[in-house]
Amino acid sequence: MNRCPSTPPAPSILLLAAGSALVIGCGGGDSPKAPLVSNPGAAAAGGPQSALEPVQVVNAGGSEPSTIDMSIEDGREMPEFEPERYDLNIPNVTYTWDPKSGDASVSKEDGGPGFTGEGWTTNMTFPAMGSAEAVKGGTIHMYITSWPATLRLMGKDYNTAFNYRAKDLCQESLVSVHPNSLEIIPGVATHWKISDDKTTYTFRINPEARWSDGEELTARDVVATWNLRMDERILFPSEQLVFGKMNQPKALSKYIVEVTVKKTSWRNFMYFGGMALFPAREISIPGDEFLKKFQNSYMATSGPYRLNDEDIVMNKSLVLRRRDDWWDADNPAWQGLHNMDAYHFAVIQDTGLAFEKAKKGEIDYYVVPKSLWWVEEIVGSKIGAVRRGLIQKRKFFNDAPIGTAGFALNTTRPPLDQLDMRRVLQFLRNRPKLIDKLFFNEYEPLASYWQGGTYQNPGNKVFPYDPFRAVELLEKMGWTELDGEGYRVKDGRRLQFELAYRSKISEPSLTIYQEDCKRAGIKIDLRLIDPATHWQNLRKREYSLSSTAWGGLTFPNPETSWKGELAVIVDNNNVTAFSDPRVDALLDEYDLEYEVSRRIEIIREIDGIVYAAQPYVLDWFNGANRVIYWNKFKMPAWCVSRTADENDMMYGWWIDPQMEKDLEAAKQSSSKTLETEPILHRFWPRWHAKNAQ
Repeated sequence: MNRCPSTPPAPSILLLAAGSALVIGCGGGDSPKAPLVSNPGAAAAGGPQSALEPVQVVNAGGSEPSTIDMSIEDGREMPEFEPERYDLNIPNVTYTWDPKSGDASVSKEDGGPGFTGEGWTTNMTFPAMGSAEAVKGGTIHMYITSWPATLRLMGKDYNTAFNYRAKDLCQESLVSVHPNSLEIIPGVATHWKISDDKTTYTFRINPEARWSDGEELTARDVVATWNLRMDERILFPSEQLVFGKMNQPKALSKYIVEVTVKKTSWRNFMYFGGMALFPAREISIPGDEFLKKFQNSYMATSGPYRLNDEDIVMNKSLVLRRRDDWWDADNPAWQGLHNMDAYHFAVIQDTGLAFEKAKKGEIDYYVVPKSLWWVEEIVGSKIGAVRRGLIQKRKFFNDAPIGTAGFALNTTRPPLDQLDMRRVLQFLRNRPKLIDKLFFNEYEPLASYWQGGTYQNPGNKVFPYDPFRAVELLEKMGWTELDGEGYRVKDGRRLQFELAYRSKISEPSLTIYQEDCKRAGIKIDLRLIDPATHWQNLRKREYSLSSTAWGGLTFPNPETSWKGELAVIVDNNNVTAFSDPRVDALLDEYDLEYEVSRRIEIIREIDGIVYAAQPYVLDWFNGANRVIYWNKFKMPAWCVSRTADENDMMYGWWIDPQMEKDLEAAKQSSSKTLETEPILHRFWPRWHAKNAQ
């Protein structure tokens, strides 16, 4: 096939990328995350400072020494060091396409054979996302903590961690955001246009694009996807909130689709361009019928992986398999990606059991959720595979957005509608003690809903642990009497809340909270429920306090978590029913503001208002991704992408055949050892330091 690179990107598209909001959802199911694909169910947190502007990742210099000593020793059996040097140079790759391809009956002006891209925008050269040394093959074994409420990739209850991975690997959109440079890059579309008044977006679809059943992917599929997202019967109101800002798109030809927006907004291009696509012939049905038909099955997909019916073992396991017939497999832009033959996910509800399976080699990749395990259990004296290098212990630092974690407070249920009561519950959360005694100082307390970056309001002060202030507020609110068990009562009602949680791993910190609340006269009933039910109850607001965590966003999208109109309906991410007229006004302004500096000001003001309203009892965050994995994987020099989190940072890894053989040999002989990598990996902080010089 004759493929050729096309025209360079126009400056305007890079400016747009500087502020583009890739609408990202998170939360629910097995584990929340924030994927770099369009998803209107946005999370409750934002991105780091470095995510504000697209950056040129290439020509960053070569091997660079780690001049800053940031090792962690503090008496640990396994002191944490980082490599002496990093290769900070990331090569460019080029997206290629065949200008001769397409339906001969479609003119070149309509995107058919002979289309040149003249007058259009594109971005064909960008930093590599994978390594040229990568090889394909093998299976990576992972786990999820519960069976997804649905396997549908859109509509009611779909947004779980597994489905986000499936969207990443199985679906495509017209364009996407580069995970390292944050530029807009081609997807199904090779080229695009933005009108001078920024109200019309036009995309030219690659004529080679195909669905997994071999059918062509055309403009008609894009229109049908938008139509389904706007169908209220899919029971996902955030879709209508986001895509209702634009008019119904038009298929101008087989390969060209156009959409106009009702109001100009710097985010609308990525709302539409980042929309995961579905085949029109399968989804042109009523939304309620769509929910039932695809509850636990897949339609045709266009991405490099697929979930086949035979790989669905209900309530036990799911396997995403790489397709041998993916239409864009030979494009050099994707070198070093899609390396695994399969991603195998076993359902293991108990994270402790999953940990045991990881130590035995039944799970290849394990995110370490407990600091105790990290510091005291994953050490050579207790795990021979760690001592001999068969299991690698790593901390990866990057610019992954920091999400929100803590207890959501249902403000529709009195007395949680009172600010002072919410303040009481935060004052009783002894974060300093928990971080020190339970978490080995691996964490820091959250002080923002956009923690750790330019978007964070600098005026937010960390809420202290203050039981005396909590008691003062309780008495001020009239909770002065105690019953025979020492709990506060008012008007014959005991001050009592149920706190729902989804993992036993949370119980030590929750029990301490329960005891601290009891000393203040508040009864907390802890209720362990399965993750799927927990997520459904959260979105329906069928809870009082709910322990939860949300993934962060590379580009803040606050409306789907804080818009007032969502407070009066269920099944959306405004789970606390937060509503504030000033925030609503700021959200409207945010949509229209093209100036990055003003958008930062807007998010900071929103952060200050939400933080003061205390819709959550905030917990803590960890600035690194802690994982262990069996020593058969190789990685690019940067190991993980700049914005990847624990759920997707292995996308650029590959199984090295020789390393896999060496690992198997070492499993059979206790005298064999394998090379151990330094625990700490700070490629991206070092890269930032280099480029700041």
